[in-house]
Amino acid sequence: MLDELAEYFSGRIGRLRDKVERAAAGPLLVRGAIVLFAALSLVLAFPAEVMRNVAAIVLAAIVALLPATFPRSRLPGLAVFACALGWVLGPLVYGESVSVPRLIGLSTALYLMHSMAALAAVLPYDAVVSPGVISGWLLRAGAVVAVSAVVSVAMLFLVRATIGPVFLVASLVGVAAAGVLAYLVARRVSG
Repeated sequence: MLDELAEYFSGRIGRLRDKVERAAAGPLLVRGAIVLFAALSLVLAFPAEVMRNVAAIVLAAIVALLPATFPRSRLPGLAVFACALGWVLGPLVYGESVSVPRLIGLSTALYLMHSMAALAAVLPYDAVVSPGVISGWLLRAGAVVAVSAVVSVAMLFLVRATIGPVFLVASLVGVAAAGVLAYLVARRVSG
């Protein structure tokens, strides 16, 4: 039994060594972007008081590395969940106020992290990737983020202008507008 276990681990280490030797610059760049966007998301999500703690910085680094290391798994979702937890923790526990620029920055970083994880999930480690593929991917993701931010801020101003009995209607209009926007983006991408 110990021989089988040793053989299993030596096989896993051999495969890891093979992946490291064959790794190409393009997929490594994509995975580096995942780490960058995940770390930025965590910094924007958690209160500054928490992020000054050394243990929190180490944990954030580990959480940022996991989606880049295993993009085909549920770990990108874990990073998003950690950010959501930090975002909720700020106002509830630390009394931080919620600001629109910080929220837009967080949602942008989360979307870009998740989008890059989707790209990394389909790229083999040894793939030769044209710079145009990565820049095109980021430009499309950036366009989605920009349109979403503009629509969200416009809906926020609309809701603030109609606070009162019309608040529910404005919220439903915002949800419907987001749904229509998602449909149009999906239709444009597939067609």
